[in-house]
Amino acid sequence: MIERIRSQKPSTHEWTHHILSEEVGSKPFRATISVPEESIPALCKRLGIHSIESLKADFVLTRNPVTKIIQVKGELRADLCQYCVVTIQPVLEHIEDSFEAWLAEPNNSVSFAKAKRERMSPQELIEQPMLDEYDDPELIVDGKIDLGELATQHLSLSLNPYPRKEGAALKGDDNALEDEEEGMYNNPFAALKDWKASEKKKD
Repeated sequence: MIERIRSQKPSTHEWTHHILSEEVGSKPFRATISVPEESIPALCKRLGIHSIESLKADFVLTRNPVTKIIQVKGELRADLCQYCVVTIQPVLEHIEDSFEAWLAEPNNSVSFAKAKRERMSPQELIEQPMLDEYDDPELIVDGKIDLGELATQHLSLSLNPYPRKEGAALKGDDNALEDEEEGMYNNPFAALKDWKASEKKKD
């Protein structure tokens, strides 16, 4: 059963869909959202893509009864067009991807791992790996969780960083794009895409 959802029109973000964090308990809170048509132009501009034909996200949120941290499991489905890195023409892309996130109220207790890290010297911090998201969850603002912004952030990680129209080649060489990808197409999400891929390999 889908719980009661509070949504608002886009405000600070291109696609905003709020739910109240107090409505998320130990039982799964489920929601399915679609991007409003009026949000698409600004969202395309932010992501640097040509157009969005459809974009939906399914969410399941659960609160840990002990730590009170909210785990978010999401699934994205999108049909959109990016710009070809060779011809700059629209390239259709279908995306299906899943993701996880962790959220916490500002007054929640700090995790042991984070508390230990906060006591370290700057030199010790340099030598430490980044905290897992579970140990350093994103803070919930004003008791609201923005599912639209969560979907947007993870959509950016799911985009092909080097979209290429079929048959398009640089300088008549089919392999030229592979040699010149870095630097020739300044996609701000390319590095994040590589990071996401490396994280999945760890799992």
